[in-house]
Amino acid sequence: MYVEAVECPVVSFGRRRFILDSDDELAEILKSPADYVLINTARGAVGSALAKGAATEQMRPPLSPEQARSEAAATVARSTKILKAELIGLVTGDPFDLASIKPVVEEITQADDQTSSFFFEVTRLKHKDETTFQHSLAVSILMGKLGDALDLDFETVELLIVAGLLHDIGKLTIATGILQKQGSLTVSERATIKSHPRRGHRILKSHSAIPEEVLEICLHHHESLDGRGYPSRLAGADINQLVRICTVCDVFDALTSIRPYKQGWSAGKALGWMFERNNQFDRKLVLRLGAIIKS
Repeated sequence: MYVEAVECPVVSFGRRRFILDSDDELAEILKSPADYVLINTARGAVGSALAKGAATEQMRPPLSPEQARSEAAATVARSTKILKAELIGLVTGDPFDLASIKPVVEEITQADDQTSSFFFEVTRLKHKDETTFQHSLAVSILMGKLGDALDLDFETVELLIVAGLLHDIGKLTIATGILQKQGSLTVSERATIKSHPRRGHRILKSHSAIPEEVLEICLHHHESLDGRGYPSRLAGADINQLVRICTVCDVFDALTSIRPYKQGWSAGKALGWMFERNNQFDRKLVLRLGAIIKS
């Protein structure tokens, strides 16, 4: 059988996307702390949602790690440039068409698994003036991969990617001195940062091309299952799956990123921390996210 992922609460089983064809491999899985094993029964036939999106492209030989990393770096630089121009345009009131960020969405949906993983790796080291843009790019990559792993349809995966690109646009209206502050925030500064979902929602809502699902993700991606999030203190079933996907991807990227004011956590530490807080995060989504992150 074809194993897509062995889903552990921490990154303790390194292999994923492999053919299980020996008793020894099965024994290793059984010894792991995995709660689930994701089996792809259609491998080689139907394929994933992201793969369907790239179906019109001709197959090419696998890239070497060096080639894939180089291609990913070039793609991230190109995508960041497009995203930066479009998000700043949104904030300043320029007309917006979803087609304007379509090249970025296509870069993500049409990347093979290796290149997609390198996309995310490249976004780990963020330049000070590109932090918001590369964070949004990283979150969109994770949301697309997670939506794909959940076997959501291609249109929904694309919607998740778009939402990831736009979810933090409200931060562009906040002074860099607050966003990048290395010391403790004042009460007023913390309140200003917490206002970014409403700021972003207000910006996006003025553009009719933005889907309602994207507006909801932008507004509610900092809500918590226990009702202690913001801005609306939603709880439990009031927080839909698409918002929950954004929340876990957003927090994971924030925890693992190197920023001017902090060192990034390892993937295992971040996933373990989130898994233990199932009152805040959807534990099943944390597990699935852990399964698609390479250790």
